[in-house]
Amino acid sequence: MIDFNFVKRGILDFFDKHNERKIRFFGIGEPTVAFSLMKKIREWVHEATDGDCWFELQTNGYFSSNVADWIGKNIDMVWISCDGPPDIQNFYRPTKNSTLSAEIVEKNIRFLASQKLTLGCRATIGAKNINRQSEMIDYFSELGVKVIMSDPMFAAVKKEDEDVNTLEKINLINYADNFLTARKVAENKDVFYGSIFTVNFDEQAEYFCRACVPYPHLTTDGYVTCCDMASSANNPHMNELIYGKYNPEEDRIIYDEDAIKKIQSRKASNMPHCKECKVLYNCAGACLGEAANEKGSMFEIKPNVCEAIRYLAKKMPLNEGLYPYLHP
Repeated sequence: MIDFNFVKRGILDFFDKHNERKIRFFGIGEPTVAFSLMKKIREWVHEATDGDCWFELQTNGYFSSNVADWIGKNIDMVWISCDGPPDIQNFYRPTKNSTLSAEIVEKNIRFLASQKLTLGCRATIGAKNINRQSEMIDYFSELGVKVIMSDPMFAAVKKEDEDVNTLEKINLINYADNFLTARKVAENKDVFYGSIFTVNFDEQAEYFCRACVPYPHLTTDGYVTCCDMASSANNPHMNELIYGKYNPEEDRIIYDEDAIKKIQSRKASNMPHCKECKVLYNCAGACLGEAANEKGSMFEIKPNVCEAIRYLAKKMPLNEGLYPYLHP
């Protein structure tokens, strides 16, 4: 569990430096497992801002009706990680006890789609659902979902003497082709379907995402990082994305200004491998978390991702105005 005092200090520091009044509940595990703490944080922020704050939740959608009811009343934007129809969802996301998750997740999606909030579903695309993206759009639309995002499953980082399962390795051009087909299906249903590869197709950008600003992500072990993927100090691949550490005795976060400057320098014009790319400013180097994790530096690139982004850029409109929804 994250330290509540750390949460308060991090939020107050954030509010002091930025005009945004937006808070997001997220976890590499599942945030609703800490439901009482979520409620406590939400209540404190609501009081500290006189009700002027926007709340987002990223969740696996596997929770009780009591939790669903509270979410419906207290959260403004909900992203549920669900990979499609029940056979896909149950394959990729079994419960802790290896039982089926789809029935409960589907029930919660239907309920939250009926509430006064914005609901999105975020699907991870692997070998089992890469060719079923259009069917996935139909499925979510029938549940009342109007916003869908997808991310291709990325490779595990191989440790020394470790075998890595390659069964889920997918061809990203195949992903892109199926994404384009599914996008047309979504448009016909008045549904927004986006991809992590297309998040900057709406307008040119120096930064790939909020991580490069950086906006703070508070970890359960007391660190401030710039990225969801840098969820603790235990992964040495992600250390360059850490820029703060909480001191509980002093109730103070010690920020590393050099680390902040380095993160802020991770922008399109500073990407050494991208200078000749024709879609550089509609990509901005792609996901820095994946680059750091898989390539050892946030300034590296993944060539197969570059190929897929350039492929999509040839087939989709660019720079036609802001998208109605941000990637989760």
